[in-house]
Amino acid sequence: MLYIVDDDLDFATLLKDIAKKSFSDIEVFTDPSKFITTTLTSSDIVLLDIKMPKMDGVEVLRKLSEQDCQANLILISGFDASVLHSTAMLAKELSLNISSHITKPAPASKINQALTNAMEQTQSYSVLNSKSVLKKLISFSEVEITNAINNQLILHYQPQVELKTGKVIGAEALVRWDHPTKGLIPPDSFLPQIAQFRLLEELTNKVIKMAIEQEEKWDKYGFNIPISINICASNVTSLTLPEKLEDLIFQAAINPSKICLEVTESELMGELIPSIDTLTRMRLKGFNLSIDDFGTGYSSLLQLYRIPFNELKIDRSFITNLLTVQESNVIVDSCITLAHKLGMKVVAEGIETQEVYDELIKMKCDVGQGYYICKPLPGPKLLNWIHESNKI
Repeated sequence: MLYIVDDDLDFATLLKDIAKKSFSDIEVFTDPSKFITTTLTSSDIVLLDIKMPKMDGVEVLRKLSEQDCQANLILISGFDASVLHSTAMLAKELSLNISSHITKPAPASKINQALTNAMEQTQSYSVLNSKSVLKKLISFSEVEITNAINNQLILHYQPQVELKTGKVIGAEALVRWDHPTKGLIPPDSFLPQIAQFRLLEELTNKVIKMAIEQEEKWDKYGFNIPISINICASNVTSLTLPEKLEDLIFQAAINPSKICLEVTESELMGELIPSIDTLTRMRLKGFNLSIDDFGTGYSSLLQLYRIPFNELKIDRSFITNLLTVQESNVIVDSCITLAHKLGMKVVAEGIETQEVYDELIKMKCDVGQGYYICKPLPGPKLLNWIHESNKI
């Protein structure tokens, strides 16, 4: 069912007329306080105006979130586009399903397209939701988790390419659990429990060791593929980590520049002095440092000022919306300019279309990764992909 919530009856009627081609059941509310008493399901779609006098759209979204609303929402407003965008971001933070947002006045074709997209998302939602529920039901004991860290983890590698040439210049190591009975388990299904059992540092140490072993093999084969590794907060504050890493690469006989350590901004928000100490000494020993998910933290510029990063990785949320949200485009462009002026390489993650890839080239972004280029692969399969696609 489609619900239209707009205090302007004339415009609400217009929306209803446009939607009649696709919906047989449509209900209009000009009073949002009455609408929020409606029981909504995951099969419903709501067209919501965010600027209304008695109760604005933000208040409505808050109420819907409190009700754990699963309906698909389309936000619409003739107010400032940046406010509409911020409202959409807020809705996502409130765990609401935002299909799209539209600025008034909008042509009927755009409204119809938004409704079509919402219907498609609604139809697939039940399937996706059932999968996510099943995923949440998977639970592991501390013994299973510890055994996994010791014996059952494998790494897949997502290639990073130079955008101008398409050549592979690195790969990000991504952990997977090769469970003996449940098969290959993605990280979002077991990382929360690893954190719960306070085993993140052990996990990261294992991933570092496995990645360096892979780098050693590639180096012997004559492949120049530096590896990026995500490290956790406890690693960042470990004053002995630089020496441990130095010993590992000495034993593997590889150059420290072949290893790039990715640190998210949130990992730097804890113990500042040990973090600066550890990361600065990493750079002194020849390792590369990347600030990951850039733009999502609360002190991005301050971290660039404090710590000698030589790579900036733009968060995928900005890349995903690069062509559809003006604010995202401006932020990406500004990040690229800022990083280049600071002498840093820029990596865009989450590239999923040719159009985004091409736009990033125009914006002079250096490196990209994402499913459009290649999904994460086991080490040997990555080499096959490089050969077959002539990415050397």
